[in-house]
Amino acid sequence: MRSLRPSKRFESYHGVWAWLFLAWTVCYIDRSLTGPVVSWMIQNQVGFFAEAPMEHALGGIIGSMFFAGYMLTQYPAGYLGDRYGRRWMVVISTAWAAVMTFASTFARSLTAFVALRVLTGLGEGAYYSNDRAIIDEVTPREKKGLAMGVVFVGLALGLTIATVSAPWIMDTAAAYVGDEAAWTVPFLLFSPITLLVSLGMRRAFKPKAEKGVSGWRPLFSLLLIAFVFLASIMSVFQMTLWLGWGGIEQSAAIVLLALVLVYIIYVKMGKESAPVLRDRGLVLMYISAIPILYTLWFFGYWAMLVVSESTEMGLTGSAMYAGLFGIASIIGYPLGGRMYDRALEKGRGRKVPYLVLCGSVAILVLIMAWIISSGEIDVLGLAAVLFAIGVLFSAMQTVHMTITSDLAPKGMMGQAFGMWNLVAEMGALMSPVLSGALRDWTGSWFAPTLLTSALLLTSLVLVAFVRVPRS
Repeated sequence: MRSLRPSKRFESYHGVWAWLFLAWTVCYIDRSLTGPVVSWMIQNQVGFFAEAPMEHALGGIIGSMFFAGYMLTQYPAGYLGDRYGRRWMVVISTAWAAVMTFASTFARSLTAFVALRVLTGLGEGAYYSNDRAIIDEVTPREKKGLAMGVVFVGLALGLTIATVSAPWIMDTAAAYVGDEAAWTVPFLLFSPITLLVSLGMRRAFKPKAEKGVSGWRPLFSLLLIAFVFLASIMSVFQMTLWLGWGGIEQSAAIVLLALVLVYIIYVKMGKESAPVLRDRGLVLMYISAIPILYTLWFFGYWAMLVVSESTEMGLTGSAMYAGLFGIASIIGYPLGGRMYDRALEKGRGRKVPYLVLCGSVAILVLIMAWIISSGEIDVLGLAAVLFAIGVLFSAMQTVHMTITSDLAPKGMMGQAFGMWNLVAEMGALMSPVLSGALRDWTGSWFAPTLLTSALLLTSLVLVAFVRVPRS
């Protein structure tokens, strides 16, 4: 096996990593803006939150609806990538994110805003499965873990930029355009940057050369799938509003819709795609990823308000502390990849790094719950725990994805990661609304934090039963 010493030469796959990194950054800014924007609207009582009861639960519903769209396109988009070319799918997904983020500024009702966030999610859902497959395709095996982590740093960077900058942007804009319009400014500022990145990727990747097809075929297929899912999601959303259901029931209805999709996939493609749908190890990896995405979006969506309400700091000050989770991930994602590659080089059990990291994060989240419940909050102590959670959590996420890539068949990598994210996003869907509702019911962030720790321990147990080859 080749040495894992880093090469000083610039290889062609490094350029692919760089573009995927940039796309993750801008797409994650676009999706992560929703949390700070909703938190700002809650604190300033503007827009949809001016007289809303259970405002944290309502804010969670908005976040959850994005993930409803995001998760439903995961497997179909992976299938389209395997068929039409993965490079086309990442280019289309990034451009779609730009257009829908810009369009979100024109929403003037809760239903319109939810529909536009759902559409944003439907387009961004085409990115993950194809991005992971491209990395596996172009990267030497002994550097694959590092590649998975390095590219995912873009996710952490985008999350950090959105968390830290959005409150400041809205506070500044409010002085010029007023509170009612200030929340739209972050969407206006960041969407053109995303569009520029998508155009750069199209030029760099030359996607037509991959499968010999133009971009219209995958775009038309994705549009068709997206509008079917949009109609389904908004029908469920409107039906639950008509029935008077709260955020928990609404999210449960969307999860049921996702389970119906999973059932259809297994019935229609159970034989054709059996290596990714019926493999015991992969199925356990899919299910064990639910707590990962739940945790990511507990911190990604609510961290700023957790710090603000626990310490009685303003949103702008809290954003700096909440941003530590994203900053720490910049360290953690490559660290996890490096740990996995080292385990591969030494012939050790490749799931051991995940078990150690996941257990450590669960304990740290438990400590955070204790700090929140203690009454007198040590802000520096809370910041240190947030930073440590960010480092170890992102490292464990990289390890989990790399194990999945090693278990999946090469020619069906898009479908494998599509199913991984389709199932995992059920955690992201439930996280904002369930955490927000628990906060409203209990009056504290202790219960939501405690639940997050328990879910991480569940993931640890599931991965412990996965059989991973040593080499």
